[in-house]
Amino acid sequence: MKALKKKLLMYDLYVRCISYGLIWVAYLIFMDKFSPLGIGWVDWYAERIFNFSEFLKLNGFFSFNGFSIWTDCSDCNLSSQEWIDGIYLSHHSVSFLPYVLLNYFFDKEILLIFGPIINLTMIFISGLLLAELARQIIEKHSLLPLYVVSILCFSFFAMNPWTYKMILQPWTEVYFLIFILWGMFVLSKGYNKLGLVFFFCAGLSHYQWSVLIGSFYLVLLILNMNRDNSRLLINYFPGNLSEPRQATNIFLAFMISSSAIILIRMLTEVNLDQTSGSSLLYRIGLSGNDMHNGGLLGALQFLGGNRVTTCLNGMESGALIESQNIFLYNCIMSTSSMVIISIISIFGIIKLLSVASLSRPVVLPLLFAMVAMICILQQSLSVHLMGYSYIFSALFGLGMISIFALSFNSISSKAMRLIFIAPISLGVLITCIRVSMLTGING
Repeated sequence: MKALKKKLLMYDLYVRCISYGLIWVAYLIFMDKFSPLGIGWVDWYAERIFNFSEFLKLNGFFSFNGFSIWTDCSDCNLSSQEWIDGIYLSHHSVSFLPYVLLNYFFDKEILLIFGPIINLTMIFISGLLLAELARQIIEKHSLLPLYVVSILCFSFFAMNPWTYKMILQPWTEVYFLIFILWGMFVLSKGYNKLGLVFFFCAGLSHYQWSVLIGSFYLVLLILNMNRDNSRLLINYFPGNLSEPRQATNIFLAFMISSSAIILIRMLTEVNLDQTSGSSLLYRIGLSGNDMHNGGLLGALQFLGGNRVTTCLNGMESGALIESQNIFLYNCIMSTSSMVIISIISIFGIIKLLSVASLSRPVVLPLLFAMVAMICILQQSLSVHLMGYSYIFSALFGLGMISIFALSFNSISSKAMRLIFIAPISLGVLITCIRVSMLTGING
């Protein structure tokens, strides 16, 4: 009987994975044909990745402690002496290791063919892991069939504008998200050591997010010393914690790896007279020259999937012709629709946290880190709607599936609930795709 049950569970998993794959491929084919920017890397990003990788190939992986240049110039002379002042300290080579290795063992052509494929695969796996985590979290509370929950969660993650930006010009958040979701997933299955390895890799991939999540766990560990908070670790750390030492190991996995990257960065900065990249005060928006700092509202503009200024691109300086007026109006309406949907997803996250206790170890670390990024790095969030907002993509998927799977209690019939949810969810996805198609070449 147990063997039969196990076979049925594996069969269900295979069906879901095939469904995820078909949705992903169909979406990519559609966007490749109809979206103005397609699904390949934009030219300037492709040049940057090649120059980053080629510089390391020519000058040695450890010549500048693993840091490289970050320029989009074409056919550059990448000698170390010419570019020594352009070493970019925001990205370490470990974050782009697959691309660096592709270029090292092959050439630029292979890098630009298989680099995007690797990126698309990583995004797909992230969506798969998120959907499977959502299924586990909502299983006991869902008003929808669990297969529908998985498919909708994957679709909301895969087809939103924040994920689309990572298809065109992936930031290191792509690596960070896949590792942290993978770590949470394997921990939920009881593979504690493997989970720590994935969290360690997440810290190497993006030290900023990892420091924030490590800080979240550190506060929990400190508060747990008070007997009144004795269940904090069990309730808010991923996995089935049997003793406090496991929680400490999770904290250390994030902090040791991210601290190593920070230390290497500091040593490199000390040994070089000049490097490229912006200071922490500039990213916060308090450097004294902060024309891009839009405050909290500027940092929250990612909720629309695009800046409103994207709607103004190509507009004539004089009187607008009728077609431009129509485009401007509907572009703003589309972005505003995405803002409303994003806010609804945030309410969904709140509902998920209140109803499903299993969601808290998955959602709260990412949510805390996202809120901290928005509140602290206000200028960075105002400028960049690409990498930073990708983490919201996972929260968006969980929030939207919470709205659909935990609401509509007044509709007692599951069939009737599905009938009404189908057009609503389709409308949300169409809006997501519409806003993605408005994405500009710089994200």
